[in-house]
Amino acid sequence: MKLAKLERVRKKYQEQLITAKDELTVFKKKLATEEKKLKTSIALLKKQEEAKKIKLVEEKRKVTERLLLLQKQKAIYTAKKEKEKREKEKKRLALLKQKALANKYSKTKEKELTELEKLDLFESDHIGEEVALFKEDKGKKRKGFKPFDKWFKFSAGYSTMLKNIGNSNSGREALKGTFTINPHTYYFLGATTSLDLNSYTNPYYQPDFSYSFGYSDWHQDTFSWNYSNYANNKFSPKENESRFNFQSGNWELSYKTKVEDVRLVDTVKFNAKVKYKPSSNSKKVYIKAKTTVLDDVMLSAQLKHNITNKQNRLTLSAKTFVYDKFFVSGSVYEYYKADSIGSNDSEYAYSFGWKDSRKNYPSITYSNYYTPTRWDGDKGPKFNEGTLAIKFNLDF
Repeated sequence: MKLAKLERVRKKYQEQLITAKDELTVFKKKLATEEKKLKTSIALLKKQEEAKKIKLVEEKRKVTERLLLLQKQKAIYTAKKEKEKREKEKKRLALLKQKALANKYSKTKEKELTELEKLDLFESDHIGEEVALFKEDKGKKRKGFKPFDKWFKFSAGYSTMLKNIGNSNSGREALKGTFTINPHTYYFLGATTSLDLNSYTNPYYQPDFSYSFGYSDWHQDTFSWNYSNYANNKFSPKENESRFNFQSGNWELSYKTKVEDVRLVDTVKFNAKVKYKPSSNSKKVYIKAKTTVLDDVMLSAQLKHNITNKQNRLTLSAKTFVYDKFFVSGSVYEYYKADSIGSNDSEYAYSFGWKDSRKNYPSITYSNYYTPTRWDGDKGPKFNEGTLAIKFNLDF
């Protein structure tokens, strides 16, 4: 019984063992299959990782290439912009240089025209040295009262008639000093003194000084007035002579205007004035027109009517700077009646020289505007009777 029971137990365990072996075999097969799947999955994962790495590397390469391309494009763009900037700056500098040259040319021409204006006043209107000195800075002053240190202006000069070169006492030779007091923009007072250097004497006219005062506004469409005395004034007058000869001075009232956009000449300036001398009851009326052609040639025409002696005179003038500050100027005078020409009247006049209004720079000029020249060959141009002058505007 026991053996049979043991046999049955043995068989039972043997069957269980066989079943366990079979199950183990199946499990091993499953395990092998799973292991194979795992290895396959691992291989696939590795392959995917490699693919990702390759993709990342490729993307990184593409990004790097893109960055390099962008950097290259940026460098090209920057270089292009820099080149454009340099070209623009070059053009700007060239334009500035051109403008500077144009401004310099314009300012030079403006200065020349200003000098010609002053020369025209000095020659055609016969203003004195003190009035000319007052007008040196016209257009540059501030309106109203000026600082005290700006009130005073001075000039000094030397003048001699050219014939003194051959005969030292045949004409006047003198040192001249001029000052003006100009406390307000438009008001002035001035005088010119002369110190003779030779023994020449003229009992009729050899003044020691002249003087002027007045109101002068250089703007267009304005009135000006002044009193000028160029009589035979003496510091030490003889008996029956006057020191200041106030009644022999000229009172002048003038008005100026201009017309722009005139055909061919652009702008024409007009000036009308009346002069009155109490001592001789002399009354004169002047009407003048002037313009500029060829940039720097000033032309003018002036009609003078002497109410007192009924004399009518037309003056045609031209003046220009030939080179730098070297100028030439000329005028011709036409009288309505030939018999109205006085002994001191001219038929033409001319001047030339170096004109420089800067402080402490010399002006050297020749002029025969105060010489009674004639077209007549016998009376001649009277070149030797013209005046050679050297002048300095002083700055203290």
